[in-house]
Amino acid sequence: MLILGLRKEPMEMKNKLLSFSAIAGVLAASASAQAHISAVSPTAVAGKTIVVELGVGHGCEGSDTYALTVDIPKGMTSVRPMGSDFGKTSLTYDAADPALVTSLTWQKDDADALPGDTNYYKIAFRARVPSTPFTSIYYKIHQVCRAADATLSYAEWVALPGEMGEPAAAQAIVPDHLPGWNKYTVPADIPDLSIFFKDALIVWRGSDAYSFNDATVDLIKGTQGVNLLSADGVKANDEIWVRY
Repeated sequence: MLILGLRKEPMEMKNKLLSFSAIAGVLAASASAQAHISAVSPTAVAGKTIVVELGVGHGCEGSDTYALTVDIPKGMTSVRPMGSDFGKTSLTYDAADPALVTSLTWQKDDADALPGDTNYYKIAFRARVPSTPFTSIYYKIHQVCRAADATLSYAEWVALPGEMGEPAAAQAIVPDHLPGWNKYTVPADIPDLSIFFKDALIVWRGSDAYSFNDATVDLIKGTQGVNLLSADGVKANDEIWVRY
């Protein structure tokens, strides 16, 4: 019978949970919501250089996507665009800091515009993520579409959480971590643990545990002395253990 031990000391907790975490690893599955224009990866690692991929699910009212401009979030540096179906990329720089890229624009040649909205596109760039774990970054995207008769239409994917309009693409910034146990002190309240821990096997605070995976949640519920983390998540300055 599977027993999930209570957390008393960090090493004792780790030893008692090895079997449980192995099973959780088999059961764990990640899921991500697919917005119309969204980040292919829902998370980015704080302070690391990554390739940001943005997926363009559709054009505008039946017209093909013709051009895309991505506003680079503040704190993101070392931006270098990658080529795509849109060909070359143009860069806009900060007037006060010519080395700082503020936006990227991909635009097709007129001859490459499709007669209808039939294709899924990806655009990508490499950049260094801000060193701000347990926060989110948002990519405001300006989409231009071109109909078969050359008429242009526009869509603005710029709304931040709580704002009206089409949502900006988002990535949650997670702390750097290694396979196995990782210990963190939470800098601010995290009411929704799924934002930062979808790819974690299990999260512990004291004798409370969380997992994004329903099967792992069932294991937590069935283990004596262990409670599910409350609906309001974890609080600022909480110490948590996370197994990846």
